[in-house]
This record gives sequence, C-alpha cells and structure tokens, in this order.
Amino acid sequence: MGGGILKQVNQNQSKSSITRSRLRKTPISTAVPRGVNSRHIVSAAASQINANPTEGKKFDYIIVGGGLAGCVLANRLSADPNLNILLVEAGPDNTSRNTKIPAAFTRIFRSDLDWNLFTERQQALADRQVYLPRGKVLGGSSSTNATLYMRGSSDDYDSWGVDGWSSKDVLEWFKLAETNADIKDPAVHGTDGPMHVENPRYNNFLHQTFFEAAKEIGIPANSDFNDWRHKQEGYGTFQVTQDKGVRADGYREYLRPIVNRNNLQILTGTSVTKVLFDQKKAIGVQFTTEEVSTMRERMTAELKADGEVIMSSGSIHTPHILQLSGVGDDAALQELGIRPTANIPGVGKNLQDQPAVLVASPLKRELDGKSLSDHIYNASGGLRKRAILAYLLFGKGPLTSTGCDRGAMLATDAAEGGVPDLQIRFVPGMALDPDGVSTYTRFGKFQKEGKKWPSGVTFQLVAARAHGQGSVCIKSDDPFESPLINSGYLNDQGGKDLATLRNGINIARKIASSKAMSSVLDGELFPGEDISTDNAIEEYIRKSIHSSNALVGTCRMGANPESGDVVDKDLRIFGLTGIRVVDASVIPKIPGGQTGAATVMIAEKAAAMLVGKRES
Repeated sequence: MGGGILKQVNQNQSKSSITRSRLRKTPISTAVPRGVNSRHIVSAAASQINANPTEGKKFDYIIVGGGLAGCVLANRLSADPNLNILLVEAGPDNTSRNTKIPAAFTRIFRSDLDWNLFTERQQALADRQVYLPRGKVLGGSSSTNATLYMRGSSDDYDSWGVDGWSSKDVLEWFKLAETNADIKDPAVHGTDGPMHVENPRYNNFLHQTFFEAAKEIGIPANSDFNDWRHKQEGYGTFQVTQDKGVRADGYREYLRPIVNRNNLQILTGTSVTKVLFDQKKAIGVQFTTEEVSTMRERMTAELKADGEVIMSSGSIHTPHILQLSGVGDDAALQELGIRPTANIPGVGKNLQDQPAVLVASPLKRELDGKSLSDHIYNASGGLRKRAILAYLLFGKGPLTSTGCDRGAMLATDAAEGGVPDLQIRFVPGMALDPDGVSTYTRFGKFQKEGKKWPSGVTFQLVAARAHGQGSVCIKSDDPFESPLINSGYLNDQGGKDLATLRNGINIARKIASSKAMSSVLDGELFPGEDISTDNAIEEYIRKSIHSSNALVGTCRMGANPESGDVVDKDLRIFGLTGIRVVDASVIPKIPGGQTGAATVMIAEKAAAMLVGKRES
C-alpha cells in the first residue's frame, strides 16, 4: 500500500555485501562507491551517437535481459576474469527510490519502469483485458514485486519430472543463494548467500487479529512456509526479500556489487530485436536503442566461436524475442513473414500465472486510523513524518511493508492431493477497488482531493497452483509491437481454478465473521454482502480477477519438444546450439509460492552448469 512515496528519502543504504564449492568461494562483490554508477553500465544517453557500444568486441556470453535471472548470471559468470560478458537490458539503470523502498512498489505500476502489458480481451473474464505488471529495469520484476519469499513445496519440483530438478536436487541451490536473517536452520535456509531474506519489519495489531481468527476457524499455524519437512498448509508470516527493510532485488544483491568488473559490460535502455543464427548456431544478437539512433538503427553484438546467448527476458519477452528470431511454430511464423530457424511449437505456450481476487472490509469507526495506510498517510493523503523517520533511522515501520506479508496456505476442496491450492494474503489496509491494482489509481485521486484512505482490511485470494494455461505470440515481425497475450485464467477443464477462488472468498468471509475478526470489522465492501450465491460470486470473480505477478512456463523444460517442451534439462533449446533459456519461462509447472525464489534457484544452478562446462 505505497501510493505517493517520498522525495524526502535519500538513497542512503548501499550494500556490497561450477560447482557448489566454487560458487561459495567466489567473492560476490567488488566495492562500488555509494551513489556512483559504474562506467561499465552504458546507457544510450552516455553512448556516442550512432556508435555501436560493442564495436570490436566478442563475448563468451550475451545475457538478454537484466531481470532477476540475468543479474544472477552476470554475477556468477563474470566471476571468471577470463570470460567476457555482455548484459543487455531494455529498461534503465536501477536508481529510482521506488524500487528501494518496499511500500513504494505501487508507484511503479504503469510507470516507465513497467512494461505496461495487457492481455487480449478475455471472453471468460467478462471481455476484460488483464493488466500484467512486469518490471522494465535492471532487476526486472524482482525490483517491482511484493518481495515475498516462498519457494513452494517439495511436491512442486518433484512434479516437474525433469532429471536433475527434483526437490532433492534443487534444495541446495535455494540455500546457496540465501542469507536468512531470522530463521537459522541450515537444513532449510542459507547463511551466506547474496539474496537477503528476513521477517517483515512492520507490525500491526490487525496481523495478530488475523492469526487469532485463522486459529479460531481451525487453520493450523505454520512457522516456516519454506520448510519442506512439514506440510505447507497453515497461517503465519511470509518472509520477504529485504535487507533491514530495503528491497533485496536481483540488482542490489547480485549486480550492483560487481558492476566494476572489467570483463562485464552492461547496456541499459537497449532492446534486443532478434537472436542471430548461422544455420542452427547462435552467433550473436541484434539490438537497438533510440537514444543512440532515433531511427532505430540495428546494431549487432557478436559471440566468440564457443560463446552462448542466454535468454533471460522472462516469460513474456523471452518467447517473443525467440519468435522474432524464427524459433517457434514454423507455420505461424511464416504467416507473419518470418523465416523459420527452428520448428519448436512450444515456444510461447504453457503460460501460467497465479490469478487473484479479493475480499475487503472497513474497520469499525472506533478503530479508524489503525490500518497500514493510516500509518503511512495522514488524513490529507500526505506522508507521515513518523513513518519516514522509522524507515530512515531504523529500517522499520510501514514503509518496509508491501502490505501482504502475513497470510495462509490452504487446501480447499478443489485441491489435488491435499496440497494447498489457495494462498490468502492478509493486508491490514482496505482495497478501494476489487481489482487490486486499481486501488492505487483511486487513491491518487483521493490525494489530489485531500481525502483520507479509509481504514480497513483486505484478503487477497490467490490460486497458488492454478491449472489454466495461456500463451504469448507475436502479432507481427515488428519487435516493438507488444505480443498477443492470452492469460489462460479460468480455462482449465473442470473449473478447478474458479472453484479455488470461489472457495477462497467463502473462507475469507468465514475468517471475517469469526469472533476475533468480527470484533474489528464493520461489514463488507467487496464483493459486498449482496453477492452471496455461487453464481453471483463467480460473476464477481470473472469481473475482478487480476494477476498476482507470477508468470512462468512459456519455454518449458522437459525431454520432448514434440509434446511442447522447449529446453532440455541443461536449459538448451532443442535443435539449436549456442543458446539457452535461463529464467522463469523454463518452469514446467508453477510452484505454489512466489516464483522469484525459484527463478534465483534456476539461475544459480544454470550458472554452475556453465562454469562446469568451461572447467571440464
């Protein structure tokens, strides 16, 4: 709940912080002066007009996309001074305070740091287009998300059915990446990795009220949602990727500490328009930036003879760029005038997300002023000095919170095998619109009018292991035209996702009517007490369903390209050489957690593969 965050806050917290043994021994950081951008991060504005910033160079690895996976790879691969690495990011350098302060993440929606993506009109969703928040900045969506750290369950990874990627295989990579400030259990958590994880640093009495209400209706407590030794079900605290209240994104944890490495070049504001191939072998990338060439002049970056392109642009843009490069369904590409490079029909298919709806209720009048929004904003919509001071002096308080860091995981009667299908994110602040993102647009109008954000609570209800599948497909051979995105929400046979969300609303209402929670609430704003029948609830779901920002699956990992797989267990694209995919798009089946944790694990494991290849 972060609306109009703060010009008063300075960027005053800077941090410096293959085989598994080699990665552990590799220094994660090189000192970078505070407030100084490295000379190795080259924006278009800093480049000579019409000059190719990679002229005369050849690279061992070209990483396409500076999001979470790209930051991990840039760090781990450039640790070898004998390798030359190029990282290309379409967005800008990560200098905005809105990416640093967790509560400010809502300011990034629909901003220049966002791709501003929408699905096509979805007939099953009342003919609506669904907004898909995606970070367009070094760090990607790890710099714009809700900072929740949840790996999912061991069953999630075992269900992938890919050799080398079972829960036993991946646990060590989760641990290697992590430094957990609050849970000291070496069997489950890491102690010296680059990714900082901690308990939330803001508390509200409404959190405890939610816990008491959950217990009252029979939900068990869960002390660690990432501990695979017990079931994931229960209520409790969701850990966050923060370091003393500062967002711990891919940029801050992996990239910023090492930007001064002489063998790493980073281009920002630079769009890769296609991967270049010689027959079936990747030899480089084509890119452009309008600040260097306002006519979108195409430039090239070249690989060394044994080099590789690594696609790390995420579940929307990795398949989009591959399709522009002729990698995808031959027939579909030829219809658009694109010469096929490799017939891999699975590229862009299998899009998965975690769709969400919400229940929101106001607080009783005598508790007005007790919500998270009240602790950030005063009655006129201005920032409270107390919140600013708590953040600046102690790294605590409401500005450290994205709002949704307590909740529950539950198996409703739509769940398979007793594995939770529903995540409840409890927010001690009231949504102003049933589409969660639109709340912040509405609050912006409140601020202009000098109005107070009403006090209340919200239950965001997430289909954590959704079955629906969508797709990403190019519309034309123009790389600057956004792809056609079908969310796949509620299109699963049997309607389990719809049942999960309907059950979620009923469970949220049961929690709200408990003795503990009913003592603080005053009715229901959304969906509204008149929405009571299954048909009415389902109509509400279709009209308000939104993304919880967990897109995966569009370059699925597996063993059989004929069944829709795109990459093998070593993340190599079938039928091609010199190119791999390393990002959330390779995830075969969405885990029941926040997908950033899995993305870091995948990138760490991939980096070790590449280091091992070089050493063998």
